[in-house]
Amino acid sequence: MKAIIFDVDGVIVDVRESYHLTIKRTAEEFLKKEVPLDLIREIKFSKSINNDWDVTYEVIRTLGGDVDYEELVEKFTEIYEELKFNERQILSREIFLALKKAGLPLGIVTGRPKRDLKFVLERFGLEDFFDVTVDEDDVADKNLRKPHPFPLHLCIETIGADSAVYVGDNTADLEMVVSYRKIYGKPVKFVHFRKVVDLNIPADFSTDREEELRDFLLQEAFRSQEEERVSRP
Repeated sequence: MKAIIFDVDGVIVDVRESYHLTIKRTAEEFLKKEVPLDLIREIKFSKSINNDWDVTYEVIRTLGGDVDYEELVEKFTEIYEELKFNERQILSREIFLALKKAGLPLGIVTGRPKRDLKFVLERFGLEDFFDVTVDEDDVADKNLRKPHPFPLHLCIETIGADSAVYVGDNTADLEMVVSYRKIYGKPVKFVHFRKVVDLNIPADFSTDREEELRDFLLQEAFRSQEEERVSRP
């Protein structure tokens, strides 16, 4: 059985006006100066930092500041609550309906805290599509959180799949899949959905169109083990 597993931010929802802006405003709160969004995205993606609290901390340190991490998280959460309704849905319900109609198990592996994941799935009416979700709060050991492959392993094993396709949008997603292959060994393909973040990263398949993504996932879902040819970026 093959599972189709999704990232959330940058794949299911556009977070440029929520999480990315929250990083900017939180960093500016502690640095007392303007922080360009382009710099924030460069730090986040070039260093494969998945957790946006960690991105904010790294931005502050990179620009010569210092901050108590717990105080940062408190301020970040306060600002995100103001901005979370800026999030916009990217993938429509139709793609998840098509995959479920085909009998495919669906999962989520995300760096979102559980509360934030619950909010976005309920807001866009997507909570019933996913058989298993693994969020930041499901992995107690911070060293085992995404981009470490353990969350992907947990999702795949909970579903009971023997292979998977992971749909992500950035280098942290790619790193997680590549590491999963090395550590856990089951065949997992990486799909780069670049609707929001058009990074030049290797992938088994790359597209910015929902229709192409749907068709590829349906085709891959029923590819036999003998036909599997997982590229290794």
